[in-house]
Amino acid sequence: MKLTLALIMINVAVFVYMAFYTNPSDFIKQYGFSVKAFKEGKYHTIFTSMFLHASISHLASNMIALFFLGSSIEKRLGKLKMLTTYILSGIAGNFSMFIPMFSSPDTIGVGASAAISGLVGLGTFATSGRLVLFPSFFPFPFIVAGAIYLLVTISNLFEVSHVAHHAHLFGLLAGSSIGLALTKHRIRKILAFFLILLIISMLPLIIGYFM
Repeated sequence: MKLTLALIMINVAVFVYMAFYTNPSDFIKQYGFSVKAFKEGKYHTIFTSMFLHASISHLASNMIALFFLGSSIEKRLGKLKMLTTYILSGIAGNFSMFIPMFSSPDTIGVGASAAISGLVGLGTFATSGRLVLFPSFFPFPFIVAGAIYLLVTISNLFEVSHVAHHAHLFGLLAGSSIGLALTKHRIRKILAFFLILLIISMLPLIIGYFM
């Protein structure tokens, strides 16, 4: 779990540094990602933004998720695959902000959520049957956790919220693509995933029928 703990420590260290910065809002403007800033040449923000967090609760929720997801993935797939997925998924989440329907050009995005969502996608297909304590503290097979996470993300996609669900979705899709590239029996796993999606979606109807 060296990589997982290192990523957590980096995120925490950046948050502590930002908390003691002269003006934290200026720090976020300088290193957070926005389409406007990126077009102005602040290309570093595509990377730095995924290590910034807006509040202690934002940081805590992301680091708890990273701990449980990372501890499961790192042991099974190794550090390089996990880190590659983490970074690329975070970048994919930031690029989702170029879609006008999701955010305005001057909206600033921060957080590791998209990168962490990529780990969900990676585990969904590369370690489908491995148990993970996500999205709750009840263990689910990764493929089930991924299906639940996708449904929750889509259901909140167009809700007015400070949470960038579109970034979560793009991070999840990036991680899933990498997970599929790393695994065998891709068609079988995709079919199983959509079957699980269908079953979960129909659960309210099934429960309502028997009640």
